[in-house]
Amino acid sequence: MTDNWYLVLDLEFDPNPVTDEKVIRERIEEKKKFWSQQAIKNPLKGKEYSALVDQIPQITKDMLDPATRADLIKDACEKKYGPIDRTLKTLKMAEVSEDVLEKIAKRSKVDLETVKQRARSLGLKIGASQDGKYQKLYDRYCKDKVQGEDKYKTCDPMLKVFHVSNLYEFLFEGTGIKSPQNLPCDKLVQRAKERKTKEFNKHDQKSGDGSKLCKFCEDTFKDDNSKLNYDKYLEITEIRKILSEVKSISDIKGDLSKENVVDYVGKLTQIMKNSKDAEALLIAYCKVEKILIPVADSSDEDRKTKMKLCRCGHLNDVSDGRKVCGNCGLELQIKCPKCGTLSDNTTSVCKCGFEFKKIDKAIALCELADLALETMDFDVAEAHLKDAEAFWPGSQKVKEVKDRLDNLKCRVGNAAGEMKKACADKRYFEARKHLESVKKFAPNYSEPLLEEEINNAIKEAERYKKEAQSSMDEAHIVDACTKAYEACHDCPGIKEIISRYPPAAPSNLQIATDTVLKKNVLSWTPSATKGLLFYSVMRKEGAVPISIQDGTLVGRVSMCSIEDSGIKPGIQYYYSVFAERASVYSTPLSCKDPVCNLFEISNVKIAAGESQVHLTWDSIAGNASVEIEQINPAGKKTKLDCNSRTDFVDNGLENDKEYRYRIYLTYTIGVKKLSTDGVNLSATPTSPPLPIDRLVVRPLDGNEFQIEWDNPNGGDVRFFYSNKKPEWLFGDLVSVSELESSMNNLIVSKTQNGQGKFKHDGEELIYVLAVSEKSGSAVIGSIARASRGGSVKIKSVSLINGKIMISLVELPKDCTGFVVLYCHDQYPNDISDTNTKRKYYPLKQYQYDGGILVDSNEPENYYFSVFAEFKRDGESDYSTATDYLFNNVGKLNITYSIHVNKKLFSADTVEITFEGETKAFDLPDTVIISKHERAPMFKNAGEILYEIPGTKVNEKLKIDIPLKGIPRDTYIKPFVKDDSLSESCIFKQKLGSNNKIT
Repeated sequence: MTDNWYLVLDLEFDPNPVTDEKVIRERIEEKKKFWSQQAIKNPLKGKEYSALVDQIPQITKDMLDPATRADLIKDACEKKYGPIDRTLKTLKMAEVSEDVLEKIAKRSKVDLETVKQRARSLGLKIGASQDGKYQKLYDRYCKDKVQGEDKYKTCDPMLKVFHVSNLYEFLFEGTGIKSPQNLPCDKLVQRAKERKTKEFNKHDQKSGDGSKLCKFCEDTFKDDNSKLNYDKYLEITEIRKILSEVKSISDIKGDLSKENVVDYVGKLTQIMKNSKDAEALLIAYCKVEKILIPVADSSDEDRKTKMKLCRCGHLNDVSDGRKVCGNCGLELQIKCPKCGTLSDNTTSVCKCGFEFKKIDKAIALCELADLALETMDFDVAEAHLKDAEAFWPGSQKVKEVKDRLDNLKCRVGNAAGEMKKACADKRYFEARKHLESVKKFAPNYSEPLLEEEINNAIKEAERYKKEAQSSMDEAHIVDACTKAYEACHDCPGIKEIISRYPPAAPSNLQIATDTVLKKNVLSWTPSATKGLLFYSVMRKEGAVPISIQDGTLVGRVSMCSIEDSGIKPGIQYYYSVFAERASVYSTPLSCKDPVCNLFEISNVKIAAGESQVHLTWDSIAGNASVEIEQINPAGKKTKLDCNSRTDFVDNGLENDKEYRYRIYLTYTIGVKKLSTDGVNLSATPTSPPLPIDRLVVRPLDGNEFQIEWDNPNGGDVRFFYSNKKPEWLFGDLVSVSELESSMNNLIVSKTQNGQGKFKHDGEELIYVLAVSEKSGSAVIGSIARASRGGSVKIKSVSLINGKIMISLVELPKDCTGFVVLYCHDQYPNDISDTNTKRKYYPLKQYQYDGGILVDSNEPENYYFSVFAEFKRDGESDYSTATDYLFNNVGKLNITYSIHVNKKLFSADTVEITFEGETKAFDLPDTVIISKHERAPMFKNAGEILYEIPGTKVNEKLKIDIPLKGIPRDTYIKPFVKDDSLSESCIFKQKLGSNNKIT
């Protein structure tokens, strides 16, 4: 038949063909009216519509005949789906990608969903769009920003000053270290600090840039996560340079030759350390950029079998039996130091659990040890080798460097170390002797900066010495000797010359004790001797210091005062001050009477509770005791018996009455007892409120947080916060003044009873504390942790080798691991939900696996909640949950029927009945979509009439929907609410059921 009446009448023929004769007659009448009108109004298709009007008797006859109707249904399916089915069969593929299906849909002029349904009906598996994969890979390396990329780019101008391209090259500029990127973070930070202190301590532009870069290195390499981010940035930057070169070559040549492909895959492999990934990236880039590349042939496969990748990224031709990398010299197969298994050196982790990246760190540390040996810094070399041995036990490479170290130590001894120590003390003549000794045994030893420092210091000291020897003026002689001494402390002859002119002693020594700040403050009148002088202050217990070696050196200063904070309370000290010029000292200026500092009691806190007052203070010296006096309103003092050295509780007091106290220290010095002034405090005992036992903080948009609490007292609650966790325990009674001095006030805007909001800028973790306050005291309540940063962004969840793999977009900053909770019926409530299955995943395991592996594969829905873990203040902190529903259930076919109930004495309803293939089934969240004049084909083709929450169904489920207010000619159809479940749950209409409800 030429025309198919199902197609002409726009009646559904698949999967639920319309067979209700009443519906068919109504549709024919509707079309008759429409065609008759269009036959007159439409000048272009008027004849076609007139012909259709003439065929109405035949249409009616055919559509009301069951046999003809069956043929029409079959013919309609063939007309609409035949070309699509034939095309899909011609592909001869078990799996077809979405981009191929899109092309078929475009050519067939049908929607993509129809083509997908035909592919499923033919048993074809639908894979992800290949073009989508190419674009995704392209975006990842060419468009997406690496975390911290903008920050890293700010270093580029400063790096150019030093003619290096990255921070690793900057740190080890000119050292010959080949792979500094493999060094542990602590070594990189240590190197940055050394360069900053030794090389960039001047006030010129280059030193300023170098100092900034060193500080940037300290921040970038502070931990493995930060270092990993920077390594990703460098990798992406280098990859983009190569891909840019690919684009330039293709613009010139028009395509890439096979030699070009081999060359660029090799370059990318050296960066990515994986030839398959490198090849996939090059193909994706060329696909997106429309660059023609040659098709791989058998010769390419033969070439690949002859090549072996080293962990340094170099591809080695092993057809000649090569076993060592031609680039780095590492064996291409390495024996695991833990279990002895022989593996390719590109292996990430041995089956015994040994991580092969530790080998990279060991080799880099050996390079550092070699560098230290060049300067004869044996202690540093030994430290590096010890670390290398810990990373790679039994390594031949470590043994070779250690043998070299032992050989040099035998030949040179500790001369190099003594030389550096002498330089630090300005004993340059001694340092020169050590340098000569080192070069005698190691002729190739060279440390230009140190040698220059020694020679310049000796040259300068000798020049001033000659000036002193040739002068007859005392002032000139003293000045020259002083300058010579300052340049080089052990210049021969200087001390003999200047010792004839010792400086005059200072005078008028004054000593004051500061009992609160716990220090003695000394001052004196300067020496009458002119010129550059220093003053050395000596302290001694029980006797006067008579020389610079007698007692403890408090300090050497050029001014006429000094503070001594190294004292103990209640101890009698004597002081002497010596004027010094070029290591020649004056006679001492000493105190005649001993100085005894009676430290005052400090940090006294008072808190009132139920019929009691609690006093606390800082620890006191062993020769001191605490005295407490209670003072009544009339001024009468009552001494309280206190044996504790840290706190005291005064019990049996009357509530709501003020009590005053004086607390002080008494020291025993010989047979004497001396007391401090002490401090005065007051408090009012009272019945304390109950602590706040529930406190929850959740981040909102921007810098806002929501806070919720339960207040058993019904009164006001105060909130505090700090970056460090408070040490008080739940229920502790503390003074409000102590709280305010150690924590910050948190301003909470209350939105309703027990709820509010507050603002806090920054990503750092804060601790929020809720307290109940009364009469100047506070009862410690619950503590909540609040943090904005660090939530997990899930990229995808998929099945891999029978396990569920959760892949993330990027690692949250400073995270140490992940906690995964999941259920099969609903999302977990929070991280403390015990009615879930829980898995902890350390960060290192995630980095090794490339995702979070959940060892489960049940044919059910998985409601995942993923939390990032952070180690802060020795405790674990967790981000807010990221929820993800993973559907791991086979197709669920649910049959539905629609029946209209017309009632005489109550409102009409439409009854929808759902039945599954099995007796019990899970009905997902479902929406009933309505549409005027025809049943909706898709969920977005109509309006939501009714929502059915997901539920467990035993045999069947009946839902009644009121018909009041629903317009005429309304059709309805159920759809799964969650689009991600649309392919796993299919609704089928029961035969004889009608979608029209009015």
